Amino acid sequence: MTAFLATLGGKLADTWLSLLVLPGLLYLAVASAGSVLGHRNPFDHGRLIERIDTMAGAPATHSPGTVVLVAALVLAGSAGVSRLAGALGGGVERLWLGDWPRPLRPVARALTRRRARRWSAADARYRQALTARALRAASASASVSASTSASTSEGPSALGDVRDDSTTAPDTAELGEARNLIALTHPTRPTWMGDRLLAADARVHRSYAIDLTSAWPRLWLLLPDTAHTEIQTARAALTGAARRAAWGLLYVLPALWWWPAAVIVAVTWAGAWRQGRLAVHEFAELVEAAVDLHGRDLATALGIPCEERLTAAEGLEITRTLRKGA
Repeated sequence: MTAFLATLGGKLADTWLSLLVLPGLLYLAVASAGSVLGHRNPFDHGRLIERIDTMAGAPATHSPGTVVLVAALVLAGSAGVSRLAGALGGGVERLWLGDWPRPLRPVARALTRRRARRWSAADARYRQALTARALRAASASASVSASTSASTSEGPSALGDVRDDSTTAPDTAELGEARNLIALTHPTRPTWMGDRLLAADARVHRSYAIDLTSAWPRLWLLLPDTAHTEIQTARAALTGAARRAAWGLLYVLPALWWWPAAVIVAVTWAGAWRQGRLAVHEFAELVEAAVDLHGRDLATALGIPCEERLTAAEGLEITRTLRKGA
């Protein structure tokens, strides 16, 4: 028990140091240094050193009580700022996933309509390209058949009339990728990340007729530890990215009196946003993979016969069972 408590205490101390103290200390250091340097002399380190020497030479700094008090205040301030970043991170995550508060909902609806129009236009171009490619393939097949028939009477030169205009045709793969960059399914949220999560639900329902909202808690209980770890890691990556974005927002304050902090804001926010998109995509892929690989286990656990692959028939029965008539 003593060893366990020592190990647990070490882990808690490491977590407290890495998540609360160090980021908060860095923020306080930047804010304090920026308040000394200002906009006019943003890199005048001599001025900063002079201010530190002046503070160090003050009589109060030689008192042990003052040193302890200042250290405690710095640690408490660092932890407080870090807790604030964590709270803001939850708000950033909600914004990323399209769950916007009531005052912002008119803006959310306008963005959703705009994304839906762009997606519909991109989807129409993609489907038109698919139709055109199918028509060209059918036309080419008919031309080859006609040329082959004619070659028996007119000779091999008749094959030279068959032309390949595939070089002038639109690339369906590029058009499909352009559509998917907007959303995998018809957008219903103001953000890509929110639609990416909803797309997992829609794709699972379209393939298996399973209501993922009601099925996921039961499926989670059946997943092996490896799947739990992978999904939890992806989810934690999203939370971490939102927290880093929140730190970027906090650095807006010192940027008001020290402009280099604005660079920190831009770099931190851009990196966090990129990592958040990757984390959402990976999380959604893992959720779909869990249904693909363990959907039969869920059907079996519910007493629904599923001897081979999971189909929409078994999926519909799973949904009816889990919804309990609702």
